[in-house]
Amino acid sequence: MSNEIKILMPACPKCGVSKKIPIPASVFTQKTFGLIKIQVPQGGCCEDHQFIVIADSEARIIGYEAIDMSVSKEEEQLPEMESEVKFPLKYLINKLGFNSVAGLIHAKLFKYDSFIIRSDEADISMEDLNEYFDLMIPEPYRNSIKIDTINFDSQIFPNPGYFYSLVANQRTRAFLFNPRKHIVQMPWRTNVYYETHIINYALERTDPKEQTKIISDSIGRFISDSELAKTILDAVKKISEKEFMKTLDEKLALTTINKYRMALINEFLRRRVSVDLLKKIKK
Repeated sequence: MSNEIKILMPACPKCGVSKKIPIPASVFTQKTFGLIKIQVPQGGCCEDHQFIVIADSEARIIGYEAIDMSVSKEEEQLPEMESEVKFPLKYLINKLGFNSVAGLIHAKLFKYDSFIIRSDEADISMEDLNEYFDLMIPEPYRNSIKIDTINFDSQIFPNPGYFYSLVANQRTRAFLFNPRKHIVQMPWRTNVYYETHIINYALERTDPKEQTKIISDSIGRFISDSELAKTILDAVKKISEKEFMKTLDEKLALTTINKYRMALINEFLRRRVSVDLLKKIKK
């Protein structure tokens, strides 16, 4: 009997925590066509949530589902929709998944195209979704990219994993996810720790307007830090990376400049300002 193991790395659709989980290969070889559902109990991936991973016969994750009992509890806690705030944060996470929301913030901030790969009508207006994330981004960086959709026809492409790979190859610099809360592609080199942090901080508040303001204020401060970095680089011909970080850290009273923050600022300058500007930094 074969003891071959497949490794899945699901990311909790409620809080974003990911973990490698070994699954016997026989789970996938027993079904050569269609999708496989694997239950992840509370503590299996994160400490607080249980969910179902949807995978294909090649052990590629296609999406996630909440376990019925968890869904009912979560939905009871969702805030009522308000006219001033079209998508309370918890509602949006419940609909799209934690990592999709974090990815959309990153895509809007750093100017990456975003697409929802779907096979049916979206239950959230794309116009409203774009407006929600645009309002988090200050001028003049707002509305520079739009969240759009890509239609997946299961009759033409019975294997969703193949279709996702096809779309990813055609749009190598786009953020791709599906309505099953699965990230198909994150095109950036940095991770979304920053976005994860501000989302979790915002979720500590219950007022949807306050949640949005917390995220918007954090993004505004990050952009101000990046604009100061641009000013420093504009004034020099060359500067070492160490000196650049030290100068920036000294000038920013509210921000600690570490390697990760510097990587985000460099990404912002590269995507939003000029690639040539970063050539002034000596590694």
